Amino acid sequence: MAWNSSMVLDALRSSDLLEIGILANQIRLNLHPENVVTYELHGMATSLEEASRGAVSRGSSVNLSQIRDAEHIPLDTLRTSLLARHTQQGQVTFHHLPISRLQAVGGIALVETFRRLHEAGLRSLSANFYPTETASASTTQLAAVLRAAAECDLLVSISITIGNSESLEQRVQTLATLRALQDESNAIQAVLVRVYHAATPKARREEEATAVDYLKALAATRLFLDNIEHLQTDWSVMGPKVLELALRFGADDAGAVPWSQAGSPEPSHHGGESELRRIIRDAGFRPVERDALFRQSLLR
Repeated sequence: MAWNSSMVLDALRSSDLLEIGILANQIRLNLHPENVVTYELHGMATSLEEASRGAVSRGSSVNLSQIRDAEHIPLDTLRTSLLARHTQQGQVTFHHLPISRLQAVGGIALVETFRRLHEAGLRSLSANFYPTETASASTTQLAAVLRAAAECDLLVSISITIGNSESLEQRVQTLATLRALQDESNAIQAVLVRVYHAATPKARREEEATAVDYLKALAATRLFLDNIEHLQTDWSVMGPKVLELALRFGADDAGAVPWSQAGSPEPSHHGGESELRRIIRDAGFRPVERDALFRQSLLR
């Protein structure tokens, strides 16, 4: 059964949490019948030089969204820095370049920019969606970016942040937009559902998403976006109990654990690989480490 906007909106409005979870879980099992839940290990926010050295020593890659001041480095300068490290430091690769860096690039120049970045070791992009801010202009730009990314073999990860006073209709519109973009480009590899948390203590916290809101949004995302392979949950916000439920509400990936906490035997609301693997097993799945392109490790 193909889900449309009206059906997803009805599911979000429904008080039957169990039903939407069962339906989403079935789609997840159709896409990932191997009974595995993946997760990624990554470095903490650091400089490009430090991150590249760490990636070489661990045989991993560099997450550009965590590089200090990466947003302020001119794109040509960034590409030169990536190329130097890609060619000189064991072919290290780079991931999750924020799409916001490409706002000034348009048309044919996008393809050429992506080709040059791919030669420098870039393998994926990232974008953030806020349902209250989705606009036709930004969607048009994103569509162009996704088409160019697909042409240059770059994959895209999208994060959706809920709980910032948006309506259910706005959440559904965001999902409908992403489904249409994926139908056109097939460039989106994964969607991560996040929860908004206000930065100031004076914020109206009663409007923030609850655990039930989050699970419904996660399930609705899996139901509507069955054309996107991976659905990620962010356990660092909602905690281990919600993570265990989320893995039965459509999510096949448990997000990322910082390298500094990898292998830690101590339970942690915000990380700890041992705790994460235990939760995945308790949910009835096999935990498997992956890389930034969702390639599974054969050693763990």
